[in-house]
Amino acid sequence: MTKTMIRGMAAERAVVPWYHQEQAVSPFETWTRNFVYPIWFKYVKGPYERYQYEHLIAELRGYGLMQDDQHSDKEPVVERALEILPHDLMVGRYRRLMRAQEMSAKKMHLPLESQNYDPMIPYM
Repeated sequence: MTKTMIRGMAAERAVVPWYHQEQAVSPFETWTRNFVYPIWFKYVKGPYERYQYEHLIAELRGYGLMQDDQHSDKEPVVERALEILPHDLMVGRYRRLMRAQEMSAKKMHLPLESQNYDPMIPYM
């Protein structure tokens, strides 16, 4: 190889991609990050995300489901996870899904005594 090509290749290797370069932050961006975002999160985004989380928990508990029960069986990763899942967990998942389908069709929910569990514990 010629010296020119070697120098050119070395220069290409020395170029830092744009996403690794230091970004110049304007005073407005600094003020926004320090003062606006905390207020936005405290009064808007935080309460809204909390409401969504609590609503999801109430819905899962109402039908006796776990969060992992909501994944589609048709996705390849979930299908593979179900293949290697122990038999008792797979049977429990199937029974929870069938119970939820039946209760949804009958427009019913689980009794409050049965809703005292954490649906966010993963089993897959």
